[in-house]
Amino acid sequence: MGRDAVAARLFGFTPDKSALVADEAQALREAVELRINGGTRAGAAARLNALGFVGTLGSTFTGKTVARLFRTPAIAGLKPGPDGKLIDAGHPGAITLEQFAQLQAMDAAEDEKRDASRKANPQPDYDYAFSSTDLVVCGLCGANQQGLRTNAGNPGYCCSAGPRADRPGDCGRVRISAEILEDHLGEEIVARLMEPGTQKALEKARGELEKQLAAARADLETVGQGLDNLGGMVLRHEITAASAAKARQEGAQQQKALRRRIRILERAAATPVSGSVQELVTWWNSAPSQAKAGLAMLMLHRVDVHPGGQGARKLKPGRVVLWWRDRPAPPPIRRVA
Repeated sequence: MGRDAVAARLFGFTPDKSALVADEAQALREAVELRINGGTRAGAAARLNALGFVGTLGSTFTGKTVARLFRTPAIAGLKPGPDGKLIDAGHPGAITLEQFAQLQAMDAAEDEKRDASRKANPQPDYDYAFSSTDLVVCGLCGANQQGLRTNAGNPGYCCSAGPRADRPGDCGRVRISAEILEDHLGEEIVARLMEPGTQKALEKARGELEKQLAAARADLETVGQGLDNLGGMVLRHEITAASAAKARQEGAQQQKALRRRIRILERAAATPVSGSVQELVTWWNSAPSQAKAGLAMLMLHRVDVHPGGQGARKLKPGRVVLWWRDRPAPPPIRRVA
């Protein structure tokens, strides 16, 4: 089994879950109590970060990672049985069965409320495919635009560098409707597919991205080998245990970024580029959103989204700038104060 297939250690537990890691387990209990007493998952993440903890892969806690942790039966010493029901896992739990049941009940209540809201206010099927490519960025700071739904349920894209409950932020000022952005990108890409030389340009772009993919895989292997060597370096007194711990955290963050980059490049490299122009256009009109995102990566260096008027429903000229891959690469975005 390759290195990437090794499961991450569960926060609060030793790798085999035979014992608790005392300080992590205590922090986990505090975060769970905060949630049970009416706090948000983001608030629980902020609590863990404030206590100086990071996830077992080296990343800071977020509302999403805390949600996954709180839904893991093992934190209560449980596991799914053959019939899907939870049974004793044979290892200690960091929280009580009653606390885990309360977390489940809170999740179920929120899911029911969310489902009712969606039924009452149906929205178009915009699934933020372009936010998973690092292709669409904030025109003010260069951070990725991530999928976001407002309290009204309207799908959109928002600068990911904004402040959150679990971390400070320094931008977050650019938002755009998913309908406006995705429809505009679709129209521009289809129009571009109709131009002469499209297939040749796509084949060239795929070759370039395949080289980047090979380099990213090699970098991931190098980082993994470096992490494997840290223990021996400590034993040989070449570095201190504290330095090794810091290096492991930095290495884990590098691995996370590289794995994300590899997934993005693999999707682009797998995109079909053969066939006539009309066949490519027909493919685009019926392709899954993730496949469309892969083709967009072959055609574009970057998509810059600049601020628009609050609640704007029309796209003003210059608000969305498309940098096509058959043109010179765009300059880096310098953050606007």
